[in-house]
Amino acid sequence: MVFVPDASHADPSAWRIAMDASEGTLSMTTSKGPRLLHELPCFHGSFYLSPPGLLAGFTLQLPLPVYPSWLQEDEAPVLFWESVDLETGHAPNEVMGNARLRLGRRETSATVSALCTEVPVAGTGRSYLKIVLETVFPSVSLRWPAEAWQRLRPVTLKLFTEIRPADPPESRWPVPEQRDR
Repeated sequence: MVFVPDASHADPSAWRIAMDASEGTLSMTTSKGPRLLHELPCFHGSFYLSPPGLLAGFTLQLPLPVYPSWLQEDEAPVLFWESVDLETGHAPNEVMGNARLRLGRRETSATVSALCTEVPVAGTGRSYLKIVLETVFPSVSLRWPAEAWQRLRPVTLKLFTEIRPADPPESRWPVPEQRDR
């Protein structure tokens, strides 16, 4: 029997990342609990979904709000965060695996956990995916952010986003007809 994946999850053109519902944060672990260091302004990248709609991997570029002073001029102030071959976790909708983080010429790996939940939209018969990604990495390995690596504190990187169905062609603005005169 040949398995045919659900087209709604298998077709990348059927989905779009909802940037208005996305947020990235970076926090430092302290003795009093987490302390927010930065809210990441935006991100670029892609998410890979398994046929049943779970997160299978991602590749993200996170522009930094603060330029690390040690970066060389030819290096962009962008944190690269990626993970492939995520596996199903213990809880429903949970996936986990290893992530690679790279900033300039420095690189580290850390475990990543994620929740990927399908959320129905009332009355439409459609749904969207809500994704929460989290990884904790040793700040000293990237020498960033300065507040954390100078104190040898781990850093938590979190990303919240939604992947929504792309607008079907009939819901887009109609193109007015042009008549010959």
